[in-house]
Amino acid sequence: MLFDDWWFWGVIAVLIFWSLGAYNRLVKTRNVVVQQYFALELVLLKYQDLVQEAITSAATAVNGWRASVAPELGASLWTRLQVCANHAAMALARMHEHPLLPRSADELVETSEELESAWLALIHPDVYYLSIPEELKKNWSDIDVLLQPELEKFNAVSKEYNQAIDMFPASLIAKLFNFKPVRILN
Repeated sequence: MLFDDWWFWGVIAVLIFWSLGAYNRLVKTRNVVVQQYFALELVLLKYQDLVQEAITSAATAVNGWRASVAPELGASLWTRLQVCANHAAMALARMHEHPLLPRSADELVETSEELESAWLALIHPDVYYLSIPEELKKNWSDIDVLLQPELEKFNAVSKEYNQAIDMFPASLIAKLFNFKPVRILN
């Protein structure tokens, strides 16, 4: 009889142990992606802090970092920067709750690009009517430098995770337990 043969039970044991090992590997790689996202998030939050610090400093400065030419012209740029920072903060919060969802990642990328665009508009040379302190520009650049390695690490572990869930036969376990691919961030 089939159930009396030792080789049958040996094959069943190997399949069970392999399945448990594959599942554990998928869970570990997913957890590494989540942990690396949290490290990336800490750097992204520095942009939020810098924007709030800059807006507070600009608002309390004697001339509001404005030239005397047209003081009202700079208000829209500061407002845009603050609104983009708020949108990016909300996207970070959503991504914090769901770091593996592609929709959260798409929104984070989009709002981060908007924040970067607002910053570049603020410091553009044609915006002669605003006087942005060099220290603020340097702090922004410093955060940019800190961001790149964290982003590369996140993308590397995300690719490893995506490869793990696509690899046969682990892909069977991934489908069974609903492991979804992670979006690579720009």
